[in-house]
Amino acid sequence: MENIMSREDYIEVSERIQKFYERYPDASLQGSWEWLDDSHNVIVYRAEAYRTSDDPRPGVGYASEPYPGITNFTRNSEIMNAETSAWGRAIA
Repeated sequence: MENIMSREDYIEVSERIQKFYERYPDASLQGSWEWLDDSHNVIVYRAEAYRTSDDPRPGVGYASEPYPGITNFTRNSEIMNAETSAWGRAIA
């Protein structure tokens, strides 16, 4: 299967957020997280990107991260990693 997006085409989530607010000055980003189940082994983050205060169809993105993180880069920043991924999906 061919990769549709190359690394050169990737836009960092921080830049996506900046462009989102530039395009929609009244925008609101709202999010929450919860455990996937009672085992507390996976964190799930839900992000909602509202273009206006009364946006009837906000962008919604989900992301999950294992807990504890499985690498030195994800351990102790599991929620942050899930949040960033979810924002990228909600804004896309």
